[in-house]
Amino acid sequence: MKVTVMNTLNEEKQIFFNGYDLETNLISAIIYSTEDRRKILDDVYRAKITQVAKVEYIKSKNGSIKVYSPIFDMIAYY
Repeated sequence: MKVTVMNTLNEEKQIFFNGYDLETNLISAIIYSTEDRRKILDDVYRAKITQVAKVEYIKSKNGSIKVYSPIFDMIAYY
């Protein structure tokens, strides 16, 4: 499934083709953009970033779900 993660400040997009959910891909995009990429598979580090990111689930008018991090200004959607 294709997941797009967009930085809402500069509209830079990252596209993921995998079976992971929106939040997992959002956290991966945050790590790729702002942190040490070598830690992408470190579960403890991912949990720390998830806590810092303050992930919010947003349901749009058409019923689609999006995941947003206000701290990193990034949104993930299908």
